[in-house]
Amino acid sequence: MAVDLVQVYFQNELNGWAVGHDSVLLSTTDGGLSWEVQLDGRSLVTLLKEHYTNPSDLDEFEAESMLREVDLATSTSSDPDIMATPFLDVFVDERGEGYVLGAFGMLLRTTDNGASWEPWTEHTDNDRRMHLYSIDMQGDEVYLSGEQGLLMRLDREAQRFVQIETPYTGTFFGVRVSDGVLIAYGLRGNLYVSRDSGDNWQQVNTQQQATLVDAVSDGAGHILLVSERGELIRLNTETLETDLIAVPYSGQVYSSAKPEKPGALIVAQFSGPRKIDISQFQ
Repeated sequence: MAVDLVQVYFQNELNGWAVGHDSVLLSTTDGGLSWEVQLDGRSLVTLLKEHYTNPSDLDEFEAESMLREVDLATSTSSDPDIMATPFLDVFVDERGEGYVLGAFGMLLRTTDNGASWEPWTEHTDNDRRMHLYSIDMQGDEVYLSGEQGLLMRLDREAQRFVQIETPYTGTFFGVRVSDGVLIAYGLRGNLYVSRDSGDNWQQVNTQQQATLVDAVSDGAGHILLVSERGELIRLNTETLETDLIAVPYSGQVYSSAKPEKPGALIVAQFSGPRKIDISQFQ
């Protein structure tokens, strides 16, 4: 299988998932030594059509509407039997609940640690089918981010992702929830923080203009934000003060990961992953 992979998520040291173009979802149970295909563009079409042809929780009009969306998506594909929609992020928690999301509002849900996936696009306040870029979960809280300031929170009672009003109309490439602090970040260094699950927001000056592509924990009370230029911004989640970490530019960065070793950061670049010893720049 030769497709671009755009995101990797590990639930623990053994179980992980990778997502990419042509609706590819891969999984591993041995720490990445081997991978298997859970979904691809062909099996996704089958899943969607079977789900919406015989829906258990949709009325006839809504089911027909979703089937029309599937037909429209496949009609623009080079192969009508393949859904070319890229998956852009995935998250599965330790309880086995998780979501995979992507372009044109695509959303699937699992409650059995990825053994099966259920279409969930219609469970969102995203009628315009804007692209979904990021997901984060902590406990019972689940958030999705996307285009044009789109941010949604899971209403568990309604079993629906409801839209949260934000003060920003640009794309949120990432969302992160940690210990009562919710952050959303994206284009031109824009960063917003909420302490009340998205009811109120405060903009944070990140001191730079490049698009923010990732956010990783950097110890208690701190989050490290990574820009596409490789700029690193440490956010104090208590004071909302930011500090720039002066790392020399070495090419565009697509995502990052924080290994267990203190002071280290892994960034993904076109040339491959690169390890940065950030302790020497602090």
